[in-house]
Amino acid sequence: MEIEGVFFLAAGYGRRDEPLTYIRPKALLPFGDTTVLRRLAGQVRSVCPRRVGINASRCPEALLKEIFAVWQEDMCELYFEERPLGASATLARNVDVLDTGTWMVVNTDMIIEDFDAIGLVEHHRKTQSTWTALTGDFPPDGNYSPLLIDEDMKFGCGGIQRTHYWGVSLMEPSVPVAAAKIQASGGMFSELASMVAAEGSRLTACRGRGMWLDMGRIDILRRNILSGGSFIHPTACISSDVSLEGVWNIGRGCILGSGTFLRDSVMLDGASLENGSLCESILPWFCSSQDGEFV
Repeated sequence: MEIEGVFFLAAGYGRRDEPLTYIRPKALLPFGDTTVLRRLAGQVRSVCPRRVGINASRCPEALLKEIFAVWQEDMCELYFEERPLGASATLARNVDVLDTGTWMVVNTDMIIEDFDAIGLVEHHRKTQSTWTALTGDFPPDGNYSPLLIDEDMKFGCGGIQRTHYWGVSLMEPSVPVAAAKIQASGGMFSELASMVAAEGSRLTACRGRGMWLDMGRIDILRRNILSGGSFIHPTACISSDVSLEGVWNIGRGCILGSGTFLRDSVMLDGASLENGSLCESILPWFCSSQDGEFV
């Protein structure tokens, strides 16, 4: 199932997750005992990419560290963006990299619980598609723009069936080449897909299994992080009389003071709860709270 490469999209302002994303990008949010990015990297490792790329506008060293945990460093390359360009413009800017073969392009603001990366590649080759988008059920909450497909599972050429794009695509070289040709700056599906389809290319949707969890919406972020189970990082400092209830995720270097109480909450790396309680909330990275302000 070897492909040319995997390209992770990790740049962006993260406005939907503010204030959490003032310090770090969404790709570094926790999920269980790992991060969103490292979990995605572990899932797509099965397709044996020859190369791995990641774009970033903040915390490039921290992002590289996550993919170095999965692949050898000499396979990986960082593509820094002084300001976030958007997915289509990133494809255009890096066309010299992405026109070398089949690339899997992966958003890094979601969790796919049961991601069959090999199955996606098999579908792409079986259908001889130029562009294959992984789609699935809409999440139970939130308003998401649909990706419209026709009766043959094709997109970019009309259609009335509503599907939900799960943030993963397989692309042949003609897709980033088209993005560079038009200097694409809009959405991948609102601008780029229609042009590629108009050139006679086959663009198909591949149905995914399992659940898709949004890590880009502050209103459901805590619940989705905690669906990965309870976790306490070994470097966290927790007083012996702390009370923990429900499910929790306590990150690297966190501090919980004497007598504090934590229930169904997330403490991101470096956060500290000096006294009081934190209930059904999130403490941002390196935030100090005396009594668990809600985020």
